[in-house]
Amino acid sequence: MEKQTPLEQDIRRGLKDFLRGLTQGDVSDRYESYKALFQLGPAAIPQIRDLIFKSNWSKVKYPNEIRYVAGLVSLIHDLDESESEQIRAKLLSNGCDPVIGRILDSIGSFKSEDYIHYEVRGIKIFEHKKLFTKQNVKRRLERWLKSIPDKDLEAIERIYIIRKEDMAALGSYAPILYSINLAWDNPASRWNPISWMNNFHIESTLYHEIGHHVHRHTFGQDPEQEDAADKYADRIMGRRSSHLLFKVARLLKRAI
Repeated sequence: MEKQTPLEQDIRRGLKDFLRGLTQGDVSDRYESYKALFQLGPAAIPQIRDLIFKSNWSKVKYPNEIRYVAGLVSLIHDLDESESEQIRAKLLSNGCDPVIGRILDSIGSFKSEDYIHYEVRGIKIFEHKKLFTKQNVKRRLERWLKSIPDKDLEAIERIYIIRKEDMAALGSYAPILYSINLAWDNPASRWNPISWMNNFHIESTLYHEIGHHVHRHTFGQDPEQEDAADKYADRIMGRRSSHLLFKVARLLKRAI
């Protein structure tokens, strides 16, 4: 057996942890190893590809098999979209299970070219090109993030600005990866009164997700974590708004 380089050994260890997290449903372990492999870069692709084509995926019976394939293809997709498309095409041509086929199509539907890329305060922003809004998202983010202390933004990797239909919640935070998804639901024009309330929801949701990051919350909907994130958002919103407007807005938000 040919001796592996230190990099190849790191990739092998990372994949071992990643697969354990995938097959055993350990979200924390999966994200930790995913981040390590992503940082190692495209050099990990050959070993990942070998793992994918090691088995015949014409029929799957168990959830951990689906997580196995989906996780590995997703990882390659994040490393190199063109490579993941080739693997997707080969799996489909080999007659993979329809369940896996649908998952592969879903993974392939996300492309970096669908997003406008820019930075705000050193954070990578990915704004969906088909976002329907009459306002300048970048300027809004610059204004809102200006209110956040530097230490609270440390280590946040990315913020995805996506369409309302792209996710069930208004926002989400991924521990370990330190990324935020923010649904931008404001089709109203700038001077429309409804626009102010829509922006209030988006802004407070952003602060709520940053609150999760500040407290380094873990996975899952935990009432204590949600309360702490809400309090953080309230504190930041209170700094940005007049006392009366903030109180009225919060009352309206809770009533909806």
